[in-house]
Amino acid sequence: MSNLQNIGSRQKTLLQTLLSSHTGMTTDELSNTLNITRNAVTQHLLTLEGLGFIQSSTQSSTGGRPSKLYTLTLSGKELFPKHYDLFATLLIQLINEKSGSGALSQYMKELGETVALQYQPRITQNADLTHRTNDLVGVMQELGYKARIENKTENSAEIIADNCVFHKLALNSNAVCDVDTSLITSLLKNTSVEHSECIVRGGQCCRFLVSEK
Repeated sequence: MSNLQNIGSRQKTLLQTLLSSHTGMTTDELSNTLNITRNAVTQHLLTLEGLGFIQSSTQSSTGGRPSKLYTLTLSGKELFPKHYDLFATLLIQLINEKSGSGALSQYMKELGETVALQYQPRITQNADLTHRTNDLVGVMQELGYKARIENKTENSAEIIADNCVFHKLALNSNAVCDVDTSLITSLLKNTSVEHSECIVRGGQCCRFLVSEK
């Protein structure tokens, strides 16, 4: 995944310039602002557009040829630092203080169920557990889990996640782990799920024991 650390300094500056311009900028405006040639700007724009970080639209003109206006795409904006973890941590703390740990745990379970609803069509219905856990691992990998399957039998399996996608949040509240269990339980209908090993609680991985009911 690309980030600002593996983008050239000139391209990084160009992206930062576009970030501060909500209406977009033309090649000439970027050339003047960055104090580099128009050809150099064009080459950088082509590269960044190919990476999906910027997009162009045609700017109408009262005279002469219309010019292109460049803006950041959502992917381009996501290159810059965000504070999602901070706000999520504060939100979890607020819910815990206002409603208590029981309510927080229930909210985390409901969050897992909500995420599962979006991916439920990806799980093959009426298939055996092996087929469904394979589908599940594909969904988890898409969501950022480094997931795999171990110890498969006809009626059970272990889902292993070698990373914790909520690690910083889970360090502050074990209730966050309920999202994982709820997600798996909701996607694998008619199964029981036990979170038997947890990275945040000192485990080598997050291990979920899945068995048919």
